Amino acid sequence: MYKIQKKIDKCLDLVARDEKVVAPCQHLSYYPFAVESGKGEILKDADGNEYIDFLTSASSLNLGSSNPILTKAIEAQLKKCTQYTAAYSYNEPMISYAEKLTSVYPGGVKAKIAFGNCGSDGNDAAVKFARAYTGRTKIITFINGYHGNTYGSSSMTTCTTRMHAKMGPFLPEIYHFPFYGDNVPDDIVEKEAVKDIETAFKTYMPADEVAAVVIEAIQGDAGILPAHPIFMKKLYDLCKKHGILFIDEEVQQGFWRAGHFFAIENYPGIIPDGIIMGKSIGAGLTLGAFMGRAEIMDCLPAPAHLFTLGGNAIACAAGNAAFDYYQSEEFQTIYKRNCADIQKELAALKEKHPDKVAFYRGRGMSWAIGIVKKDEKGNTIPDGDGTFKVCFRSYEKGLIIITLGENLLRVQPPLNISKENLHKAFTILDESLTELEKGEIPDGVFEYRHGW
Repeated sequence: MYKIQKKIDKCLDLVARDEKVVAPCQHLSYYPFAVESGKGEILKDADGNEYIDFLTSASSLNLGSSNPILTKAIEAQLKKCTQYTAAYSYNEPMISYAEKLTSVYPGGVKAKIAFGNCGSDGNDAAVKFARAYTGRTKIITFINGYHGNTYGSSSMTTCTTRMHAKMGPFLPEIYHFPFYGDNVPDDIVEKEAVKDIETAFKTYMPADEVAAVVIEAIQGDAGILPAHPIFMKKLYDLCKKHGILFIDEEVQQGFWRAGHFFAIENYPGIIPDGIIMGKSIGAGLTLGAFMGRAEIMDCLPAPAHLFTLGGNAIACAAGNAAFDYYQSEEFQTIYKRNCADIQKELAALKEKHPDKVAFYRGRGMSWAIGIVKKDEKGNTIPDGDGTFKVCFRSYEKGLIIITLGENLLRVQPPLNISKENLHKAFTILDESLTELEKGEIPDGVFEYRHGW
């Protein structure tokens, strides 16, 4: 068994206990990291080892761990009332948060919101409202998209067969089409972007039976892949032409993760009919939502989409505090600095390791780094093994980072990470890549390979 280069006895014990009582489908683990505590961008494991956080709890802690502003809001609400179901009552934190979120709807659209428990049921809500409002049944999503783990959102997800195998049948009338990222040449996107959808409209899927298109402006678990702007414009125009709702999925990329409050704002002129939210909407607590044009949100009666714990007061109190901080000059100053610094760090890493770092892509504070190698013929190919080795060695050196796709490193630190720790994290990546190039990371690390 490969010996990890640090003391992790307590972590290993927790992993062993977990394996006896927790279903294996609950973890996509890359290393035996058992979190004990966290503050800002610094995490501490059960053995007291410290790490810089480049995962941000899968982009659900955009302001870092145990943020004092959020902790104060949560404590204050806990002293008032832990929770009383919104199904049969009203609460000020939920109403206040709804007012704030609808106030930033792109294009100044008059909007309403339906709260749930997570991004997965936010995707389910999108299907419900779209079908109810339009009277149509079909939903279009995109290949390699990730939308969640309820039955509805799993039906919309196409990034891995492990979310479909042995569990069918899935929700009917969900259709998957190619996603065109900004890594595709303009001329190809211009010719091909919506060609398959248009062909479907002519052959087997009448356009007037399509309720909605649901799309991530930046595909997250596909590898932080921004949609090509030509693709987005053509898709949006196609929706408008046929009366199809254009629904923006912001679960991973929303709340300033990708350069704006919503990632869709990277595409001027595109005003979605609905927005799906999760992860950082609750500032680290369990919350999700679907927000849309008021006339769409008024189409369903209670209890068509409500949950006992949906829109819970504690999560909404945290969300309100986070929202207010996002608007502050302090946050915006830090955020703009970090967005500039992270691109400089990415460029420097690529320049220092030109044979290993093929590209980096993303927006704001959401990035992927592509790792490659040469095959026997000297061709450049994705280096999946090398990507995992860099990920694992970085963990050993004190950086929490994971992989996506075949050969991508996921880079999503807290939005307000300190300048010093942002640089330190990239120093760790630099060191790990150097060790990979020198052949100093053994294959033994693959014993811990259980991630995507």
